[in-house]
Amino acid sequence: MKYLDSVRLRILSVLFVAIFAHASFGQETGASLVGIVRDSAGAMVPGATVSATDVGTNARTTQQANGKGEYSLLNLAPGTYSLHIEASGFRGYDQTGIRLELNQHATQDVSLALGQVSQTISVNADVSGLDTVTSVISDEVNGQSLRDLPLNARNPFALLELIPGFSGSVGDDYNSNSFSLSGGRQGYHDTIVDGTPAGFPTVNGNAGIGVFPSIDAIGEFHVFEQNYPAEYGRSLDGIINVVFKSGANQFHGSLFEFIRNSALDSNSYFSNLNKVPLPLFHRNQYGGELSGPIYKNKTFFMVSTELLRANQENEGYSTVPTALQRTGDFSQTLAPNGQPIQIYNPFTTTCIVAGQNPCTSGYTRSLFAGGKINIPLNAVALKAISYYPLPNVPGAGATNNYFANGGEPTQTTAWDVRVDHTISERQKVFARYSNRFYESYPEALWPAADAVAEGLIDGQDFSRGVTIGYTAFPKANMIYDARIGFARTLYNYLNNSLGFQDSTLGLPSNIDAATSTPLFPVLSPAGYTGLGNNGNRHNAFMTYSLVSSLTWVHGPHSVKVGFDGRLIRVNDHESADSAGNFSFGTNFTQLPNIANSTSGNGLATFLLGIGTGDVIQEYKDDASQSYYLAGYGQDDWRVNPKLTLNLGLRYDIDTPRTDRFNRMNYFNPTIASPLASYVPGLQGGWSLSV
Repeated sequence: MKYLDSVRLRILSVLFVAIFAHASFGQETGASLVGIVRDSAGAMVPGATVSATDVGTNARTTQQANGKGEYSLLNLAPGTYSLHIEASGFRGYDQTGIRLELNQHATQDVSLALGQVSQTISVNADVSGLDTVTSVISDEVNGQSLRDLPLNARNPFALLELIPGFSGSVGDDYNSNSFSLSGGRQGYHDTIVDGTPAGFPTVNGNAGIGVFPSIDAIGEFHVFEQNYPAEYGRSLDGIINVVFKSGANQFHGSLFEFIRNSALDSNSYFSNLNKVPLPLFHRNQYGGELSGPIYKNKTFFMVSTELLRANQENEGYSTVPTALQRTGDFSQTLAPNGQPIQIYNPFTTTCIVAGQNPCTSGYTRSLFAGGKINIPLNAVALKAISYYPLPNVPGAGATNNYFANGGEPTQTTAWDVRVDHTISERQKVFARYSNRFYESYPEALWPAADAVAEGLIDGQDFSRGVTIGYTAFPKANMIYDARIGFARTLYNYLNNSLGFQDSTLGLPSNIDAATSTPLFPVLSPAGYTGLGNNGNRHNAFMTYSLVSSLTWVHGPHSVKVGFDGRLIRVNDHESADSAGNFSFGTNFTQLPNIANSTSGNGLATFLLGIGTGDVIQEYKDDASQSYYLAGYGQDDWRVNPKLTLNLGLRYDIDTPRTDRFNRMNYFNPTIASPLASYVPGLQGGWSLSV
């Protein structure tokens, strides 16, 4: 196995000019409020006491303004706040209605009037939405706005489609979110939920998502597109940052149900004119959310659940063998020119000039008279062809001659729970668990007796996500934050033919013994709907994470240093061609090396048992892991009241994947070949080392 060390050094050095900019920093799950306290003459008021209180939980953050009258309230949970400022010799100042969003760096300068502290000036106003602290290019939607948007299927990641620079698609399962932001490479973003990674690399390295929060459970949804701080990494694209909302001192709850049903819809004019019925479509999406206190001012909870039950019509045409074709009679099978197709006997291939050796004149074959195969048909092909349904479209001939429709049900069951606890004014903890099950199981369009060969796949996603966080304030100007996280999706790609034995078709029984995943073999006659599906998978994708940081505000500097560590595992068991994958072209029933549309037929080739293909015994069966380790430092330095520098340094180590059990499959040229019994002395084969 060849290893490639991947070491990435990223230096973020961004200059941002703004009026009255102040030092702050980028918090993964919080916001900041900064400002300057002045008197009525514009002079700085040092030592003023500044307090911000979360209206929902009564959690209070307090700081003394420095010698220049500056204050920085950091790590504030998104929500609505009241601000209180007091200083000796000045009237108190109260401001309500301050709304702070995720990753917002709000500024609120205050002018104090002379008077007694007991006298108070009250203001009801929000802070400015202008970020005067960082140069990050981002988009944000708060939870209430999110719930007011008409999102189809209530997928929160569909919000990304509203962002300028978005390209790609968003889906409902772990591997269906393939998009880029601001020109990045698709599938290489990073998703953060409650401060820890909620995604993982899939088998091919693209970013999967393991946590799909309910719309009603989201507190904030934030996307970093460019120039994000040094604390964020492992992304060649943007950063998606989602925070679940917390409970508060008041109980809040909601119930919802959204219904779409074709029984309530009207058909189109032209469908009615042509007597085409309205396609089936049912969707019921329902659930609820409840939050409130366990112990007032101390411990809070939030629980949510969401269920989706949908069924949409799936219809289609197939090209299946006619009754005559199943007997080897192609006299009624027409070529594009309207004439009967010509079928040649591949077993009569001979040199045009008899006895010529080497044959330089070319080769020829005998024509089956009248398009009827008059030699014995292959027994395996005859058995396999019986799994095709008979044509049911009158007058369709040999193409698109079978039509069927049926449902394509999907279901999702998800629930989340979060608990927040305030140990003291200087210590807080929280924990959140998310669970989601998604399943799709299309109904068979072929008769039940033939469905095993239709190639249907049932898909299942079992997703789990856990985050535990601890925040401490050792000093008024210092914050320590640590979080551990786990995100996992188990993906089953279940072939409906699992357990089918090749010997049922008359193939050699040693194929049954050799395959690790017995399936209906893939049989693909050119020009006809194929039989079987070669896939069956059982994958698990996991990310274990530890994220910690220390923030220190000192004078004009807000310094943050931290660590981002992840253990990434992928368990991958996949089959491909385990029961055989065989193709049957038109070339074997045409004249040699003369391709045209008036001769040759893939089904005729199939009935004669001549094709190409393979059998793969062990395709993928590995348990890989890799490590991602990163350290960073950032200094948001207020050079003067009109200039702030955002300086950052990040060092990333992303190790290559290795098998957890040190297994390696490789070609060994020194061992005996599996074909040695047929070719004496032949060497070379695959070895497995453990």
